[in-house]
Amino acid sequence: MTNKMSFIFKTFTLVAVATVVSSSHAPGGFSYNRFSGPVSGKITEVQVPPAHGIPAQQHADYGYDHKAGKIDPETAKYDRLKTVDYKAKPDYHFAYGVQDPHSGNQQDHKEYRDGDVVHGEYSLVEPDGSIRLVRYTADPKNGFQVFESQIYLNYRDT
Repeated sequence: MTNKMSFIFKTFTLVAVATVVSSSHAPGGFSYNRFSGPVSGKITEVQVPPAHGIPAQQHADYGYDHKAGKIDPETAKYDRLKTVDYKAKPDYHFAYGVQDPHSGNQQDHKEYRDGDVVHGEYSLVEPDGSIRLVRYTADPKNGFQVFESQIYLNYRDT
């Protein structure tokens, strides 16, 4: 093998090994998640008005012979059909957590929504061992409110 071929082979091998190593899964961590229900409550019908009139031909004809602006009466009746959409009360719950002993990443998050009101909280372990706890709520009357606290544990690293 020539030096150039040897260099190409070594470079290819190095790139292949780096790709395999970088795509491997990091061991030791775990997480959980939970989700329940997209919507609940009374479902109400919402009437959506049909779109306002748009000319049938808005593009140039490029020399082709077609009759711009004439709409087939059979096709036109579909433009006047009403569109019906359904609006349901938003309702969801979710939670997840991460406990990674390798990196020390420890955090939890949970949230639930009931109509226009959202409540949630998340916590994480700070580098000094304390726990930061953030609780939040959002509703149309009070807006978004956050309540944060720091929990210091009697913790000694040995």
